[in-house]
Amino acid sequence: MVEKLISLAAIFLSTSYFVWQVRALHLLSGLLLGVLLVYRSFKIGYPPLFTPFDSIALFSSLFFLSAYFLKAGRFASLTGVILTLPLLFISPEVREIPPVVKTPLFFLHVGTAFLSYSLFVLSSLFALYSLVRKELPFVKLLLVGHYLFTLSLFFGGIWAYLAWGDIFPLEPKTFFSLFLWLFASLTLHLRFDSSLRRLTPYFTVTLAPLVLFVYLGVNYLFGGTHGF
Repeated sequence: MVEKLISLAAIFLSTSYFVWQVRALHLLSGLLLGVLLVYRSFKIGYPPLFTPFDSIALFSSLFFLSAYFLKAGRFASLTGVILTLPLLFISPEVREIPPVVKTPLFFLHVGTAFLSYSLFVLSSLFALYSLVRKELPFVKLLLVGHYLFTLSLFFGGIWAYLAWGDIFPLEPKTFFSLFLWLFASLTLHLRFDSSLRRLTPYFTVTLAPLVLFVYLGVNYLFGGTHGF
């Protein structure tokens, strides 16, 4: 019950942005979801970032905090609400803590992954805004997100090798993550070709749905070691 109330409060704060236009509401939403994760960690005895509920809470928290520091507006607020809404419907119950997540590499892998996801989605929103109104620095966001995602794959490879003896497990999540990395790399390199540079914002816009598919779609539809 506490988890649902905190999630609802974060959604309320974010939707209030449409009325008050105060960026601090994004900060408060992100911090509130951070408090939720801390509460859950103490309640369960270990940060439960391996569950769909907590991973969505982490994703939403990092997204709101990134939106605040990057001075994002209504698009970000609406996206944050959409990202957070599933918390009202997903069960927060944790039955057991998988032994494989009890390593610092898990937090390095997951933390850099979700921060990169947040920046990828924000870069998509900034690119969309650049197409319809005025230019925003979406390429810089994409570049930082790409660096972080590269780190996430690096930490994930080490973790996979130590846990399963394979640095590149043959499963859907691995392949789609590699595809996301390659797509982001291609998007970044488009700007170096004068004939393709104009396509950069269009490719960047497609990153948001691709990220959501790689995160939620693959985890729910295909399962594997990353399955929910």
